[in-house]
Amino acid sequence: MSALSSTITWDTERRTLPSRHVNTSTPILIGYAHNVQSGKAEQAIRDGANVIIWSFLHFQSSETEHAPEEDDEGTSSSQRPQRKGVIKSDLDLNKIRTLRNKYKHVIHLAAFGGWNGPHPPTSLTGREWCDAFVEFNRLHGYPFDGIDLDYEGHDDLNSPTAAFTLDTLNILADLSTHAKRNYGMIVSMAPAESYLDATASEDGPDVAFSLRLDLAPRAWTSSIHASEEDRALIEAAGFSHAGRQCYAYVLAKAGVETFDWVSIQLYEAYSPLAHELARRKIDPVHALMERVNRLTSGYVVRDIPALASSEYEVKVPLSKLVLGVANKWADGLKFCKVDAIWLRSAYQSTMAEYGEGFLGIMFWTIEEEGSDPDSRFTLQLSRAIDTENYRSEDSSSQEL
Repeated sequence: MSALSSTITWDTERRTLPSRHVNTSTPILIGYAHNVQSGKAEQAIRDGANVIIWSFLHFQSSETEHAPEEDDEGTSSSQRPQRKGVIKSDLDLNKIRTLRNKYKHVIHLAAFGGWNGPHPPTSLTGREWCDAFVEFNRLHGYPFDGIDLDYEGHDDLNSPTAAFTLDTLNILADLSTHAKRNYGMIVSMAPAESYLDATASEDGPDVAFSLRLDLAPRAWTSSIHASEEDRALIEAAGFSHAGRQCYAYVLAKAGVETFDWVSIQLYEAYSPLAHELARRKIDPVHALMERVNRLTSGYVVRDIPALASSEYEVKVPLSKLVLGVANKWADGLKFCKVDAIWLRSAYQSTMAEYGEGFLGIMFWTIEEEGSDPDSRFTLQLSRAIDTENYRSEDSSSQEL
């Protein structure tokens, strides 16, 4: 790898979001993947995916080295511990780099976090963790064009990661800012819907910031539309894993301009959208448009600590807004199902209302894609929204 690393640089290898993908008549398609060897990520690219986000990498722990400690006269007299960031991943980085080199039009990001995943240790700053990733990316031949923040909670409500801390959120904000300003990386975030909940009542408690990730899902338990049957379902499921506006802090501190896109995980377990579609039988395009309208026009989150103002208006421009959905694994109740045709209609409605569309559509996960056309969600999306013009001309005949 040293020979490879000596002949390429970040400036020559990094890719940016092509301008043709922004504010045009076609959204970008983003898929999460893990196993590059399965060939499903390559098939998704052939089917029209523009961005592959590889899950997951972790800032797990830091190695302890020792550096000389100088006395007042500058003499080295003892040893003091020094922290060095370590990044862990079981991804096949060589194969990812090969895939990246083969399809020059596709962007590849490294996703950090995930459900049950560790949060970044606070022994290093966000800037230091960013520098550690830059070095990791360099040593492996630059397989990634940037980072995606996907930090979430934990099944075990006694786990330290069943809540955020302000230190953790500060790391995420500083990591993102440093990655964008100092390295020009593509930076994205993927909050669960409850973590950036645009449809919460404006005068209710659900627009108040919280660090907790062990809350009952508000649409199913405490909203004016929650029924006794809904509450009984959640109680029987023993589900208490929602958050409340926690990613608003990261946006407030880093600035929305730091992020190339914000993907809202509408497929969060027992999400507000899942309740609207499965229980209230709201028209799906209307439900999607309500989120587009609220996120782009802005909504105010209250009780944000440690900032100049305790209130922050979450406002995501269409050029940065991505709707995140599930493919065939979703059951339609706990995890909402969203049809490709609904997304096309929502995109067309957005174009008609605003003169531009939202940036893209994200889905979890490429690992669940099938082999036949009817079981490949990427292809269904491509057919629905016509991403033919974004595919490489010779991709159908190549093998990884």
